[in-house]
Formats: sequence, structure tokens, C-alpha cells
Amino acid sequence: MAEIEIDGEMHRLLVDHDLCMGTRVCIARLPGVFSVDDDSNLSSASSDVLDPAIIAAVREAIDDCPQEAIRLEKLG
Repeated sequence: MAEIEIDGEMHRLLVDHDLCMGTRVCIARLPGVFSVDDDSNLSSASSDVLDPAIIAAVREAIDDCPQEAIRLEKLG
């Protein structure tokens, strides 16, 4: 699960596999952050710490997910 700093606080980028339908919209938005497992057809976020400069693109990926399966969770 990817992590990203937003306004000085760390957040985890999560994909809910119960909601994900593998539409790959997230990959179209951020191909280096998301991937889809070919067997399960479910998206996952990378395990990297993301550059805070891409937060706008992360939020667009969250907003663009047709199943609302992507979310940010505040750590700590």
C-alpha cells in the first residue's frame, strides 16, 4: 500500500478489493502507482512512498474510480 504525505501528515493509499471491478481506470491515471493482478483482475497500489507532488493525480484517480474502491487513510 502506497503512502503519501499530505499537509505534513502521512496517508496510506488503499484499494478495497471488495469494491474493485478491475476497470483499470486507476492505471490509466497513475500507471506507476497502481497495478492489476491478471489472475484476480483486482487493482492494488504500489508499496512505495509517493512524491507529494502527485497528490492532485492521486485525488483524480480516487474520484475517477467508478466503484469508489480507492481511498486515502490517515496514518497515526
